[in-house]
Amino acid sequence: MIKEQIAAKYSKALFELGKEKDSLFSIRDDLDKMWQTINENDKLKQVLFHHRILPDEKKRVLSKIFAESLNIYVINFVKLLIDKRREYFFDLIISSFKERVNKEEKVLNLKVITAVPLKEELKEKIKNKLNSLLDYQINLTGEVDPSIMGGIILKTKNHIIDGSIKNRLEILKERIEKIPVSELGV
Repeated sequence: MIKEQIAAKYSKALFELGKEKDSLFSIRDDLDKMWQTINENDKLKQVLFHHRILPDEKKRVLSKIFAESLNIYVINFVKLLIDKRREYFFDLIISSFKERVNKEEKVLNLKVITAVPLKEELKEKIKNKLNSLLDYQINLTGEVDPSIMGGIILKTKNHIIDGSIKNRLEILKERIEKIPVSELGV
C-alpha cells in the first residue's frame, strides 16, 4: 500500500511537470528507454539499487550514461528519486506515470484473451467497435488461453469482462447446484 502511495505522489509530480512543459510523451518515452536500459544491464541495476552506494555516485553514473540521450526533466527527476532514496520504487512510479498519461490522453490498454489466436482483421474489428462505444483510443494486446474454450475475455488493469464459454458453463453449474433436489424430480 505504501509503495503505491509513494509511486502516486512522485508520478503525479512528474505528470504535472510534463503537462506544464508540454512534454508528457517525451518524458514517458524517455522513462521507458531508461528503464529498459537499466533492466538490460545488470551492473547498472546493481549500482542503482545497491543500498551502500552513495547517492552522489549513483547520480554520477546515471548522468554519464543518460545525459546526452534523455530529457533533462527525466534525469533530474531520477536524481531527485535517488536523493530521497526512492529509486527502489522507480518501476512503480513509471507505471503510475504512464497510467496518468493514458488517462489524460484517453487511451485504454486492453488485453483480449481468446481460446485461439485472433486474426489481425478480427482484432481490428474489436478495436474499432470499442473505439466507437467508448470515448477512448483502444490499444489491444492479444493472449491465448485454450482453457476458456471459446468466447472472449477483456481485461484492463482493474476490470474484467468475461464472455468466455468456460465462465458461462461455471455460471450454469452454479445455477443448477442451487436448484433443490426435490424440484429436479430425483
